[in-house]
Amino acid sequence: MLSFLKRLGIGSARDAQMGGGRRAILRALLENRDGLTADDLAAKLSITRSAVHQHIVSLERDGLVARNALARKKGRPSHVFSITEDGIHEFPKRYDWFSALLLGMLSERLSDDDLRGELDALGKKIGGQLRAQLAQGGGDVSATGLASAMSDLGYAARAARNQDGGEEIQAFNCVYHHLAAEHPEVCEFDLALIEAATGQRPEHAECMVRGGGSCRFKFSKADSAG
Repeated sequence: MLSFLKRLGIGSARDAQMGGGRRAILRALLENRDGLTADDLAAKLSITRSAVHQHIVSLERDGLVARNALARKKGRPSHVFSITEDGIHEFPKRYDWFSALLLGMLSERLSDDDLRGELDALGKKIGGQLRAQLAQGGGDVSATGLASAMSDLGYAARAARNQDGGEEIQAFNCVYHHLAAEHPEVCEFDLALIEAATGQRPEHAECMVRGGGSCRFKFSKADSAG
């Protein structure tokens, strides 16, 4: 099974990052959503109660585990521990893999132009929603405002002035880098989103998939989005 997953490009780096004791406790709580006491965890994992508490302290601090009070009974634990939503998200989610499957299926069924058209339409839809949320007085979104919204989506973006005196949006994290490497048409989504939000079609001046240090979406000086 592991070799099959590796052939699909699904690794275990995220699993390894979680560490032994912390991961074991989170896994036990993931499998027991009603929660477990420290004694339960110690018994399940064959570790000491003291070791459980050491890990629980850091897991609670990081917001991955929640402590809930139990009715106090003589000789019984007073707390039960449960995994939080953030804790659940510590386990790998295969969104890239699933997205690649969907895009691969679409690319088999659609021509290159049709696929770009679908991604363009999707980008314009999301860009229009951002414009409705962010624009003042129903106008277009500034480059600065859109860069902030894109950062919230994971792009690590900022607005800057380019050498021509116009504005550009610079994104330092391609949120679907591996997907775009296999299907460059995905970049059409970003271009359409930015165009729909700002009212201006940017030039894709630099692209991380093509070896750039960032993705730069450049507006001409006359058509500056800011």
